[in-house]
Amino acid sequence: MPFEKDTIAACATPPGVSALALIRMSGPESSRIAAELAGESLPPRQPVARRLRVDNRILDETVLTLWPSPRSYTGEDLVEISCHGNPLVVETILRELQKRGARSARPGEFTERAFLHGRIDLTQAEAVLDLLHAGSERALLAAQRALAGQLRERLMGIRSGLLDLLARIEAYIDFPEEDIQPEVGAGFRGDVSLLLRNISTLLATAPLGQRLRSGYRLVLMGPPNAGKSSLLNALLGSDRAIVSHVPGTTRDTVEEAIDLAGFPVRLIDTAGIRTSSDPVEQEGIHRSRAAAEHADLVLGLIDRTQPKDPCEPEWARLQDKLIRVLTKADLPAVFSGPGHPVSAKTGEGLESLRKTVAQRLAGNLLAPGSEEIAVNARHAEGLQWATEALATASSSLASGAAPELVSSDLRLALQALETILGVGTSEDVLDRLFARFCIGK
Repeated sequence: MPFEKDTIAACATPPGVSALALIRMSGPESSRIAAELAGESLPPRQPVARRLRVDNRILDETVLTLWPSPRSYTGEDLVEISCHGNPLVVETILRELQKRGARSARPGEFTERAFLHGRIDLTQAEAVLDLLHAGSERALLAAQRALAGQLRERLMGIRSGLLDLLARIEAYIDFPEEDIQPEVGAGFRGDVSLLLRNISTLLATAPLGQRLRSGYRLVLMGPPNAGKSSLLNALLGSDRAIVSHVPGTTRDTVEEAIDLAGFPVRLIDTAGIRTSSDPVEQEGIHRSRAAAEHADLVLGLIDRTQPKDPCEPEWARLQDKLIRVLTKADLPAVFSGPGHPVSAKTGEGLESLRKTVAQRLAGNLLAPGSEEIAVNARHAEGLQWATEALATASSSLASGAAPELVSSDLRLALQALETILGVGTSEDVLDRLFARFCIGK
């Protein structure tokens, strides 16, 4: 690609005032430009303190590190400049870099160059983005594993087996007088079945991948004054929702993100469920039910100071995703039904509730092997494509179809796997993927 000949530069740290900022520069002119500003050539892979100067004017006291190609992050000569985090200082240095031949980097261009130079594959490039946006410990761990190449290794193992099978089947194409004997075809189908099982294991992690990236939906539901907003605030550790003794204070859903026992969770407070003639409150109740319907889990709040639970019909519809919570555990109990007693006021039962939620999320939503890898939507699409092609190849083998037809299906499966890894991926796809990165990464 033409831009690979360019030298690019950008600030890799967030904008604003900070103690330090990091400027990155990558490309064939990086070493020269850095040497001009530092007044001397930089030693490879050794941080050095230098005053950057322009016409005897000091730009800043900096620390520079030269990472020569090909063993840099981008695979090109890469210079990192650590300077003071005043935006004026950063802009001044970037302006001087650009005067000497560098241009401003596009979003994700450093990681894109790492991919184009073979330093990482596309799954690892996506893992960089997941690492930056991980909202929980488990999401962070999944991103780190993908960045370390665990998904790549699994895919390469499947690809290797597919290539081996393809070579054996295409040997029959070279000798058209020989047909695939039934017993040989059965062996080939066994190989296809093994490939399908391995792909299925990865595909089963797609729901986890979606939740780790978007967050699990945990809805707080119950009658007015059951303590939904109080529990939301207690779980968050801040006064996010308005708490009042007046029934019907919450008229719409209130959402907030939280790391709950390592899981990224979106807590959703809802309007109290009751019969109402107020059209605004009716709409709030409708939204409460809709939120519960699309939730991963529902905390069904029951006021234990009241003799009856008016929301029992609601709980019957949500039984598979319901956790009953008995609120106001600091007050004398009247209600005698089952549930987890908690007090938003004293904190009683909150830790037990967090553990219960985590166990339910793990039990309901984590697939076998998903603690290692969690594929994203793009990966899942490619794996599904490969699955369909392999299933067709298996049917062709079972019916005694010509080797050319079987080979064609296997090559479609191979193409699907290589698309996930980034082999032969179009520029449009790459541009859309890397445009989601921040500038400087």
